[in-house]
Amino acid sequence: MRKLVYRRKELIIVMLSACLPAAIIGIILYVLGTQQIEKEAQKAHQNQVAYGIERINENLNHLESIMAQWSFNLNLGSSFADLDVYQDFRGTRSIFQSLTWIKSSDPLIGDVTLYLDKQHMLIKENSGINVIQSSDDLQLYHTLASYQRDVYWSNQLKSNNGMAPFSLIVRIPGGLVETEAALIIEINAKKLNALISELDAEGTGSTVFLQQDGNIISLGQSSIERPTDLDKILMKSIAGSKTEVTSSIQTWNGEAYSLSVGQMKRIGNLWTIASATPLDQMTEPVQRLSRVIMITGCLGILLALLLSWYSYRRMYNPVHRFFQQLFPGRSSGGHNEFEYIADEWKHLSRESQILQERIDQHLPSLRENFMLQLLQGKLSFLSEGEMTDRVEQLGWEVNGREHAILALQIHGIYRSEGKFSPGDEQLVTFAAMNIVKEITKNKGIDGLIVNFHDLTLGVLVRLRNDMAEENQQSSLFHLAEELAHTLNSLLKVEVTVCVGARTNELRKLSLCFDDARNALAYRKHGETQQILDVEDMIPGGHDAIVYPFEEEAAILKALRSGHEDELMALLDHFFTLLKAEASTELDVRQALMQLCGNLQNTILLSGYNPLQLNDGVDMWEQLAAIREPEAVVRWIKQYIVAPYIHRLHLTQDMQLKRLVENVLTTIHSSYAKDISLEYCADLHGTYSKKLSLGFKQVTGQTFIDYLTQYRLTRAKQLLLDTDEKINDIAMQVGYQPPYFNRLFKKIEGMTPGQFRDKAGQV
Repeated sequence: MRKLVYRRKELIIVMLSACLPAAIIGIILYVLGTQQIEKEAQKAHQNQVAYGIERINENLNHLESIMAQWSFNLNLGSSFADLDVYQDFRGTRSIFQSLTWIKSSDPLIGDVTLYLDKQHMLIKENSGINVIQSSDDLQLYHTLASYQRDVYWSNQLKSNNGMAPFSLIVRIPGGLVETEAALIIEINAKKLNALISELDAEGTGSTVFLQQDGNIISLGQSSIERPTDLDKILMKSIAGSKTEVTSSIQTWNGEAYSLSVGQMKRIGNLWTIASATPLDQMTEPVQRLSRVIMITGCLGILLALLLSWYSYRRMYNPVHRFFQQLFPGRSSGGHNEFEYIADEWKHLSRESQILQERIDQHLPSLRENFMLQLLQGKLSFLSEGEMTDRVEQLGWEVNGREHAILALQIHGIYRSEGKFSPGDEQLVTFAAMNIVKEITKNKGIDGLIVNFHDLTLGVLVRLRNDMAEENQQSSLFHLAEELAHTLNSLLKVEVTVCVGARTNELRKLSLCFDDARNALAYRKHGETQQILDVEDMIPGGHDAIVYPFEEEAAILKALRSGHEDELMALLDHFFTLLKAEASTELDVRQALMQLCGNLQNTILLSGYNPLQLNDGVDMWEQLAAIREPEAVVRWIKQYIVAPYIHRLHLTQDMQLKRLVENVLTTIHSSYAKDISLEYCADLHGTYSKKLSLGFKQVTGQTFIDYLTQYRLTRAKQLLLDTDEKINDIAMQVGYQPPYFNRLFKKIEGMTPGQFRDKAGQV
C-alpha cells in the first residue's frame, strides 16, 4: 500500500478540528451540566412534593368540611336517641339516603357508617343495619363517639378491604351535648394511593404516607402489606424527622436518589409524606443528549476519517499516475511526490524555455519555408481556412490584412566589378535577402522575404485593409524603388523588381507570384534598376470569358486528393455550366481542351506520367478526332481521370497500409500507456481523420475498438497466467481499476475475478 504522503498530517488535523469540538461539548455538558441539573432536579422534586402535600391536604380539608356540614344536616326532627329504626320507616329511609349522598359527595370516601350509641347499631350504606354483639366492639364505638373532638381522625378501627387505615369520625350532635351517634367515614385506599403515587409518576422510586408514630397510611403504588426494599429504606431514613419540609440526596445500593420530605397537620395528628426519585430519571434527558453529542462526535470523526481517506485516495490517484508518467518505475520512497513533481516541473520549464527559444530562433525560417511552398503552389490542397490556421500558428496575423507580392530578380553578377564569380548565385541571393530584410525592418513594413536560391526573391507585404488603393500602390512602388537602388548600390548588380497584384486570399498568392515572376521576363536588357508593374506587363483583357475557373479549381483539387466520386460529379457540373454559358460548340470544345491540358499538367506535378498511364497512346490525336462535347467529357473521364485515380489509389493504399502497420506496432508496444488516435497520428506524421478512416479500411475496426480488444486480450492472458492483483493488471494494460472492471464486465459478461475463477475451475 502506498505511503500516505499527500498532506497526511493536515488531513488528520482538519478531521480532528472538525469533530472534536462536538465531543468536547458533549463531555462538558455531561460533567458540568449533570451536576447543575441534579441541583435543579432536586429543587424541582422538592417543589413537586410540596405541591403534592398541598393538594392532598386540600382534599382532606374538603372532606372534613363536608363532613362537618353533614353532621348538622343529619336530623330527623328528633334526636337519634329516640329513633326506632325498625318502627320509624321514614327516619330510617332518610338515614340511608343521607349516607348515600355523603358517600357520593367526595371521591375519597370509600364507605360511610352511622353508629347509634343508644341502639348499639351500625347503619351502613351498602350492608344495612347491624347490631353490635361484641362488648369489645361496643366499647370501641362508644369510645369513638365519646371523644372530646367533634371531628377527628382515628386509626383504631380495623380497615376493610380497599380502605385506608385511617378513618374520619364525626360526633352527632357536636359540642357539649351528649353524643347520640357518630359518622364513620372510611377512606378509599385506591383513591388515596393514586394521590400519593402522583409524587412518583414513573414508578421508579418510592413514596410513603406515614402516621406520626411511623405507621403506614399509604405507599402509593406499593401495597402497605408488602412494602418494597426502597420503601423500607425510605421509612427508616425519615423516622423521627421533625422538619416540615426537607430535601437531600441519598445513595442506596450505588444509586443516587433525590429525597424530599414534607409534613401535614391534621386534627389531632401529624402526618409525614416522603418521596424518593432516582436522579438518573431526572437527568436522563441531559445525559442522553450528552451521549448523543459524544457519540455523534465519535461517529463524525470515524466518518470524516473514512471520507477523508476516500477523498485522499481519489485526489492522490491522479497525482500518483502523474508521478508515474514523469518517473516510470520510480517510487517516492515515503517522500512527498510534489517535491519530485516540482523539481521535474522546474526541469521541464527550463527545457520548455530552451525549446521556446529554439522555436523563436527557427520560427522565421519555418515561416519562410512555409511561405516558399505557398508561393510555389505546393499547398494548393489546403483550404483557405487551413492555410489561415497554419499562417497564424507561425505567428502571422491574417485577418484584416491584404497581401501584395514583389518579385525581385538579380542580374549581371558576372559584371559586378569583380565582387562575385560564377557559383556565387546562392551567396548573392542570401546577401540580397539580408539587405531586403534590413530595409523592410527599418521602414516598419510588415513583410516576409522568401529566398528561392536562384537569384530570385519574393517579398510578401501585408497592407491594412483601411488604406486607400492609391496609397497601397504608392507605398509598394516606393519600396520597390528603394530595394532596387540599395541592392544596386551595395552589390553592384542589376536589379529588377516587379510589383504584383494584391489579394486578401492566401490561396491566390501563388498565382499572384507566378504572374509577377513571369512579368520579370519583360525587363529591358542592360538596365541596372528596373521597376515593373504586373498590370502593365500582363494587362487584363475585356473579352467575354465563358470558362468556369472556380469549378476548374475544384476539379483539380479533387484530382489531387483522389476523390473519384466527387471528381466525376464536378466534371459533369463543369460541363453543364459550360454549355449554359457558351454560345457555340467551338467554345465548349476549346474549354474542354483547356481543362484536359490542365488535368494533365496537374498529373505531371503529382509525379505521374500521363503517357505511361495510357500505355503510350497519343491522347491529343484521339481527343482531336472526337466531335461531340459529351463524348469529350466521357473520354476525359475514361482516359485521363480513371487511370490516374486507379494508380493513385494503389499508391495511397500501399502508403495507408504501411501507415496502419506502423500504428499497429505502436499499439502493440505502447498499449499500457495513455495512447490515443491523435497521439498516433502526430507520431506518424498524419492527421486524425485520415488515420481513422485508413485504420477502419485496413483492419475493419475502429482505432478505439482495436485498442480495447488488444488490451483486454492481454489482460485475460495475465489473469490466466499470473497471480497478480486485478488492480495491478488493470494498470498494466492502461486502465484505471474501476473503469477496467466495468469495461471487462460489459464486453465479457463477467467481472475479471469471475473470469479468473471460472478459468480455474475448468
